[in-house]
Amino acid sequence: MRILLLIMVFATVTMACRSGRQMAPIAPPPPPSPPPVVADPEPEPEPEPEPEIPVIEERFDFEREEDRVSHDVNRYFVILGSFRVNENATRFKSTLEKEGFTPVILLSETGFNRVSVASFTREAEARQRVMEIRRSYPQFHDAWLLIRR
Repeated sequence: MRILLLIMVFATVTMACRSGRQMAPIAPPPPPSPPPVVADPEPEPEPEPEPEIPVIEERFDFEREEDRVSHDVNRYFVILGSFRVNENATRFKSTLEKEGFTPVILLSETGFNRVSVASFTREAEARQRVMEIRRSYPQFHDAWLLIRR
């Protein structure tokens, strides 16, 4: 009887420890996701080309002798105004002086009074100054270049 009792205890313990369910299989890891698609950054827009600088080539004389002494060696003149009537050129010159310019009136062979605010011996420097004035003083967006013939 002891043997029977021992067999029953052994069977109960063995069955109690065993589960009737099987373990779920371990799922394999998901495949790596593809790298995110990064769109090419939009290219920066190209800067707009600078507007062309009008150029006139003509003979002229200086209104004042002291202006001739200061600017006679130069060939390229930055022009902000051109007037048929000298009084209008003189009035514009006064306005420019109040804005910090040092204007000079040039008497052209065609009868115009040209108001120049800078003069140079080299064309590249004169063109650069025209563009600086156009950027810094929008009211003078039509500044142009006069070349002494």
